[in-house]
Amino acid sequence: MFSFGIRHDATSGTGPATVVQRIRKVHMKRVLGLGLVLVLLATACGGGTSVTELDAGDCFDDPDSEVVSSLELIDCAEPHDNEVFSQIFMPESTFPGDTAIGDFAFDGCLAPFEAYVGESYEDSPLDYFYLGPTEDSWDLGDRGVLCVLYSADLSKLTGSSRG
Repeated sequence: MFSFGIRHDATSGTGPATVVQRIRKVHMKRVLGLGLVLVLLATACGGGTSVTELDAGDCFDDPDSEVVSSLELIDCAEPHDNEVFSQIFMPESTFPGDTAIGDFAFDGCLAPFEAYVGESYEDSPLDYFYLGPTEDSWDLGDRGVLCVLYSADLSKLTGSSRG
């Protein structure tokens, strides 16, 4: 199971404020704004590549449902919505909660973003969100947080964003 979060506004100095049950980044950014966390509960079944098996350089489109366990990977040379750029790991031994995971992800994905893209977050036309553990997957030993980039104007990406 995974929490799916959208990047918060780094200039505000605040982390995600609210949890919502939506997976569509487009709806999230246009209607709810950047300061919210998006939650995705991933189950253990489904086609495609398991979200636990995604690696840096994997590309995929936004899923159509709010509950997914796997994603259909797309060749990054083809138009796509998202690209995994890093995986970071939570150090806590007990489940820290969605807000703490979101804060960890938003802060922890920044340096890998800049290293992967090859420019600063502020100068880039890209933004990022994360896929992180839920309480259920945490209990099974999941500590991984995937950092995922997308175009800040919500247009499709074509080609890898690796700089």
